[in-house]
Formats: sequence, structure tokens, C-alpha cells
Amino acid sequence: MTLSQDEFGVLGPLVVRREGRIVPITAAKHRIVLATLLLGANRSVPAADLIRRVWGETPPDRAAQTLPVYVMRLRRALGDPQLIRTTPTGYRIDLPHEALDLHRFADLAEEGAARAAEEDFAGACAVYELALGHWRGAPLADVPSESLHETEASNLAERRLRVTSELIDVKLRLGRCDEVIADLRRLTAQHPLREQFWSQLMVALYRADRQADALDAYRQAGTALARELGVDPSDGLRSVHHAILTGDPALHQPAASAWAPVSQLPAPVGNYVGRSAELARVTALLSRAAAVVVVCGPPGVGKTAFATSVGHAVRDRFPDGQLYANLRGHSTSPPLSTSAVLARFLRAMGVRADHIPVDEDDLVRGYRARLRGRRVLITLDNAASVEQVLPLLPDEPGCSVVITSRNELRDPLRATPVRLDVLRGDEAWKLLARSLGPEAAMAQFDAIAELARLCGYLPLALRIALGNLVGLPHADIASYVDELRGGDRLTALAVDNDDTAAVRRAFDLSYAALRPAAARLFRLVGLSPGPDLSALGAAALLDAPVSETLGLLEELASAHLVQRVGADRFAVHDLLRVYAADRAAAAGEDQESARRRLFGWYLRTAAEVGSVLYPELRPPCAPPVVTAMTADAARAWLTEERPSVLAATEHCASAGPLSLSWQLIDAVSGYFGTHGHHVEFVRAIGAALGAARRAGDADAETSMLVWLAAEHRNLGNLRAARRYLREASPSGRTLWLHAGLDGVVNLELGEFAAASDAFSRMMDLTAVLPSVPHVRVGGLAGLGALHLMRGDYARAGAHLREGLELARAAEGVNMVATCAALLGRCHTAMGDHPRAVALLRQALADWYRTGARHARADGMAHLATALCLAGEHPEALRTAQRSLALVQELGGSPRIECEVHNALGLVLRHLDKPARAVAAHLRALELATACDYRYGVAAAHLHLVRALAADGRRAEATRHARVGHELATRCGFHGLAATSGDLLAELD
Repeated sequence: MTLSQDEFGVLGPLVVRREGRIVPITAAKHRIVLATLLLGANRSVPAADLIRRVWGETPPDRAAQTLPVYVMRLRRALGDPQLIRTTPTGYRIDLPHEALDLHRFADLAEEGAARAAEEDFAGACAVYELALGHWRGAPLADVPSESLHETEASNLAERRLRVTSELIDVKLRLGRCDEVIADLRRLTAQHPLREQFWSQLMVALYRADRQADALDAYRQAGTALARELGVDPSDGLRSVHHAILTGDPALHQPAASAWAPVSQLPAPVGNYVGRSAELARVTALLSRAAAVVVVCGPPGVGKTAFATSVGHAVRDRFPDGQLYANLRGHSTSPPLSTSAVLARFLRAMGVRADHIPVDEDDLVRGYRARLRGRRVLITLDNAASVEQVLPLLPDEPGCSVVITSRNELRDPLRATPVRLDVLRGDEAWKLLARSLGPEAAMAQFDAIAELARLCGYLPLALRIALGNLVGLPHADIASYVDELRGGDRLTALAVDNDDTAAVRRAFDLSYAALRPAAARLFRLVGLSPGPDLSALGAAALLDAPVSETLGLLEELASAHLVQRVGADRFAVHDLLRVYAADRAAAAGEDQESARRRLFGWYLRTAAEVGSVLYPELRPPCAPPVVTAMTADAARAWLTEERPSVLAATEHCASAGPLSLSWQLIDAVSGYFGTHGHHVEFVRAIGAALGAARRAGDADAETSMLVWLAAEHRNLGNLRAARRYLREASPSGRTLWLHAGLDGVVNLELGEFAAASDAFSRMMDLTAVLPSVPHVRVGGLAGLGALHLMRGDYARAGAHLREGLELARAAEGVNMVATCAALLGRCHTAMGDHPRAVALLRQALADWYRTGARHARADGMAHLATALCLAGEHPEALRTAQRSLALVQELGGSPRIECEVHNALGLVLRHLDKPARAVAAHLRALELATACDYRYGVAAAHLHLVRALAADGRRAEATRHARVGHELATRCGFHGLAATSGDLLAELD
């Protein structure tokens, strides 16, 4: 934007510029109307919302007649009658996206987050600063609307603080500690209860060598929390305090931060009316310690909307955040498992993926432990039974729970039930009138009242009716009422006292009003087992072009038969799923064929994604996949479709076609195995394994056992991984896959004979699979890694150079990176550090392209080692810090984190910080021991010898030298054994 263009601003006092000229909006109520329209720019704002913003909850009698006058005067002041348009339900201001400062701020904040995720911290810093530069003061500072300031302005201020915190994180990553200290002093003074700012201040002070000031900041934070809330600092803040006291080297890494508040609540429902008594009761209940409230009532009565409104109303009482899960207890899709819910909650609360257990009992214990000392609201939506809810209850008195269910769920929850019934007649009339507009409300008072009665005063039925009336002239309300009064097409579906009868009547009219193509799509959308559906997936269900399908989805969304939940993604209410299934059966729809089309689309697209990101995992006999998909698009598809693909896998494993379950696992295994979704992936693999056994497909059974082994290796349980591999009986297409992972697991366990045998089997397979080079490349890479660990660098280099050449010829990007990284480690061991740096940088570039972030963390650790030994100590430290930040963010293999800590310790020792180096190597030793990574154990002992000796602790150094020498000799790590022997001789 330049000042010569039109510009509107809400991030401060209201600002309007037209053609570079300030346009004053002098009347206070005119500013309220304009601010409300700008906050909803490019969409219709109901007249009822505008009235509430201007006059509050008790507007004057003539408010509906006065509002159009205000709009007319605004149009005149703005000099363009077309800028604010009248819609069937209210008014709309149409602006170019970049004309509003709020839009520009949001776009830049999103770009800053994306750059930070890509580790472009300098770029992220610049973009975040541009985003915050759009703020001119308190949002809507001169707009005198209590309603706007309670909701919109406070939300905007929260977004500003969140971006400010993200900017400070980026600056800390860049080492700009002195710069952020002054800002954090101001922020902690203004927001003394926000522990994130105190944590950042403590870290910044500590990194600036001001340990005493950092400890004093902790004292100030504790005093503020005790004075204002009567509580102690949270576990996260206490952990930073402890790290400062003990000089934890992790504090010098960019990942150090306290708990980040969780915010999973859905957006509040627009045009929410009624329930004031129930809302007051529940908010009062939630003021007690460890409150559990069950919001119960019939389907369609608005339990989810009510629980969401409650959550937003009490946000300030739960400063550590709000967790939310739809348990799908009454859905046609399978209910969400306890393990899946807890894994999502733990990830949201910042628990690393490799610290999230697979066992359900361990998940429950970890979840409850994570909540201790916190004040979090947990909303469990759509619960079916007490058994489904019990494991999800915290044992922390500062946390409370809101449950929605069709049942009361009393014992043994000790919960307080709050029943929602249908709306009162006046509330239902108000809900309709607000959306239909003041003119309709006045002109057709009785018709709207009759419409509310015919909808049974049920909120879902009322909103469906509104969907049918959008865009119709007001005179047609009476006609619609007549049609609804006579609707009897679904009488057979209703039974006496059926709570859904009113909903079904409204559904029927909405369905009947659809065009045939939209009606058919509606019948099919409920067939997806996932939580939502993309436009592309819906096109597969319908077997129609996506452009046509997207238009039909928009039609269904306008009729409130589907909900938009993201860019081109849609969800279906549970009752509507049941209704759609009824309509599909009545129409004789071939539901199984439609599901097969959807699942086939998942499989085909997953194969495309695999051909882009993980071509080496393609089965040797599978035909090549040709695709124009980019790596970015492939990763985005996997991220968006993850829940749906896993749900489809479990559906096929139980209801068929069985083969699709294991085919989907094979297709997505490269992604899920490296991106931390271990709990959900293990569950889906287990379901596919059961399907393979029922089908008697030995190859599929072996493939699933291999993926289970891979997951347990990722989680650091090498023994469990080996048990799964031994359980398998590989043959045919699974021989190469099994042999490769068998070699890796045995190699990391230090079982060289078994590893050598496995990699040799892979090499033998190339005789029968000569056209599949990645099998031989895998064997060569494995043998190269084996000889590298044994200290035979010449043989390792020969294998890896051949593998690298073959991988490049086959364009197997991950195998190219693997061979290059291993070869770089060989050159490091042989003292050719510049060549090692070049190869490792090449590997990192390839892994960046494919999104293999765990491999990048590992590669950066070895690059830090090579840089350090080449004398590039500052760059080595930055690389090691980035590596540690990445592995701690991702979770994943403790083996990788062991390598990272050893690299960090090496760099710290060369920077004359031996005490911190010792701490890093001790952490590496702990990690390697825990996962039985014997090479890492021996290497950590060796590093500790040098670090302890540099710190003047020769006796301890000698002990580690002897232990490391004995282990390296016994396991055949000849290079490490020779080095530790030399060190022993020096110490003696």
C-alpha cells in the first residue's frame, strides 16, 4: 500500500484514506458501524450484529429503522454509494484484500511463521517486524462500542501479542539477546501474567551472561502470579529457572522456552442467542476447582455451540489454554480413540513426538502429568459414554472439563449436568429475525414466529431454515412456512417423541431445494470416514470435475448442509450424515462404489506424493508414477489429508476392501514415519496388519510388520523393532524392505554380523531386480555405514561412492542424500574436512527438498562436527544449535538427538567451554544408553574423555576412557577403540 491508494485501518484508531486523503468519520455511531463492517470485510454482516455493536443488548425500539440512516450517511462520507452494499440479511463492504491493515498484518504474520518454520530466521524477523509495523495503538481505539472491545478488540490485541512473542523467539534464534531485553522488560510490565514473556526474558538475560538478572526475573514473575492469581509459576517457567541454576547447555539453544498457551477452541458461532441462564450457571461452575460439567440434550439443540461460547467466555480463567476434541461419539464415522485424542493433546501442549508413548495407560499418565500446575479448560465434544471420557479427565485441580453428550453421563464422573432444551419462542424468533434483517422482522413478525414453531425451536433446524431463505425476497417467508407446514416426505423416518423430527422436516425442504447434482453430492459426502473432506476428495466421490464439485459444495454450504472448515475443505454434522445416508439408500445410491472412488483417489494421490518425496520406497515391481506435483504441494497434501487417510485405512481394515488398508500404509509410510504422528500411525498399521492376516496375504503382513518395526525404531525401542522384524516372513516384494530395516536396526544395536548379513541380502536381490537400482543403493549405503562404524573408512568410502553414483543416476533424492551424508562422515573421519562439509551441505539441501526433517537434524549434527574440525567454530555452533532446535521441535529418534548432543559438546569444547561440553556429552550418553544405541554410547564416552580432561577432571576422564575402550573393542568399533586406546595412553 502507498498513501495514494485507498486504505482502511482498525489496528489503532479508525483510519480511512480515499485517494490519499484522510476521510474523517466524526459521528461515534458511524465509526462503530464502519468498524464492524471492516472487521467482516467482503462478507455480509447481519443487521442484527450491527445493531448489537451500536446499541448493545437492549437497542431502542427504532434501531432497525435508524441503522439504514447511519449506513446512508457513511456512504455519503466515503464518497462511494457502491462501497457498502445492502444484502438480504444486512450490509457488506467490499475492499481489495490489501486495503485493510488487518489483512496485511495477518498475511505478513503468516509469512513470518512460514519462514521461521523453514529456518529462514532473518527473513522471518524482517517480515514479522513489517507485520507489527501496521499497528498504530490499541485496536479500535476511538470506536466506542463495548461489544466490539469485549470480543473483537481483545482478540486483535491477543494476535498482536502472539506475533510479538514469535518475533522475539526469532530474534533469540538469531542471537539478538541484548536487543530483546528492553522490549521484554516493557512487555512483562504490561502483561505480568503472561509467563511466555517472563520465560523469554529469563533466557535472553541468561544468554547475555546476566544470570543474576535472569533469576531475579523469575522472582518477579512468581511475585506477580502470587499477587494477582494466588498461584505459583507453572512447570514450564520453573524448568527454565532450574536450567539457569544448573547451567543447562540446552538454554543456549534456540528451543529454550516455556509453555506456550494452547488454543484449540473452534471459533464462536455467529448470531448466537439465548441460553443466558445456562451460560451464567456453567461459567459459575467453572469458577470452582476441577469442575466437570456435562452439557446434555437432544441432537441439534446446539450443545457444541454452547460449549464453544462457554469456552470463549472463560478464557481468562484458564491462561494456559483450552484443549478441544470432537470425540465423534454419535457419528457414523468411528469414534475418536482415547490414544488419538491424548496424542493430539500432548502434541498441542508441546510434548515432543518421541516422548509421546504408544501404550494408552502411559498416554493417560503423561497427559495428566503434563497438566499438573496448569490452568487449562478441556472441552470434550460429542461424547457417547462415561468410558470414552474417563481417561481424558485431568487430575489437576486447576483444570476443568466441559463435556457435551446426548446423555447425562453422571457416575462415576461426579459431573454436574446442565440440560439444554429447545429455545424459547422469543429466542428462536430473535435468532431468525437477526439473520433475516430488521425489515423482515417488522413486516413478517407472525410468519417468523410460525417458522420458529414449525422448526420445533431447535437451533439446528432454525439454521437450516435460514439457509433455505438466504437470498429470497422477504415476501417468500410466508410461502416457505406454508411449505414447511405441509412437509411430510420423511414422516416414515420419524417415531413418536423423536427429538429429530423438526430437524428432519427442515432437512427435507433443504434437500428438496437442491439441484439434482448437488443433491447427489450431499448423499455422498457423508460416506467419508474422516473428519472432513476436501473439494478434490468430494470430486472423487462424485466422479466429477473439481471445478463443478466446488460449486456444488458452495451450494450445500449456503444451505447449511455442509460446513466450511478451511480452504476448500468441508465437514458434515452428525445428524446430516445420518440423513444423507437415508437419502442415499432411498435413491438407490451405490455407496460402496463411491467410497472406492474416494479411497482410490487417496491411494493414487499418495502414490504421486511418494514418487515426489520418497521414490526409494516404491515397491520394486510397481510401475513408475508420473506426476507434475511439486515437493511443496506433496507435503501440503499429506499434512491436510493425514486424518482422513488414516481414517480410510482403519475403515478399509474393518469393512473392506481389505487390500486398500495396507496399500494406503505403504503409500504414506515415508511421511508418517518421519513427521512424528507415531500414535495414530501405529494404530493404523495395527489395523492394516489385522486385515492382512485375515486376508492371508503374507507379503502385506510382512510389510506392516516392517512399518511397525520402523515406528518403534523411530521411538527409540530398537529391541521391539527387532522383535517385529523377526516375527515377519519376508518373501517376494517385501524381501528388500525387510532386509534394509533389519540391517539398520542391527547396525544401531552394534550387531555387525547380523547387519552385514541383512545388507548382503539386499545386494543379492539386485541379481533378480536389476531394473530397481534403489535396492542396491540401499545395500551399498548400509554396508558403507557398517564399515564407517567399524573404522574401515576406505571400504566404507568405496561402497558409498558407488551408491552415490547409482542414486544420482536413478534420481533417488533421499538415497543421494543418505550416501552423500555418510560419505561426508567418512571424509570427516579421514581428516578431509572441506570435502566433508561440501557433501553434508549437499545432503541437507536434498533433505530440505523432500521434507525429511529428522534426517536434516542428523545431517546438521555431522555438518557441525565437520565445520568444527575445519576450524569454523562460530558457524559450527550455529549449525549445532539449529540441529538441536530442530530435533527437539520434531521429536523422533533419540539416536539422532544423541548425535546432536555429541556434536554440540565437541563444538563447545573447541570454544573453551569444557564444563558445558561435558553436560552435552553426558546427555548424549543418557540418550544412547536408553535406546541401546551402542555406537553412540561408545562415542559419548570418547567425547567425555576429552571434555573432562580439558576441564581438569583427569580421574573421571580415565574412567570413561576405560569404559569406552572396552565397549568399542567388544562391539568391533575399531576406529573408536584405537582412539580411546591412544587417549588412555596419554592419560596414563
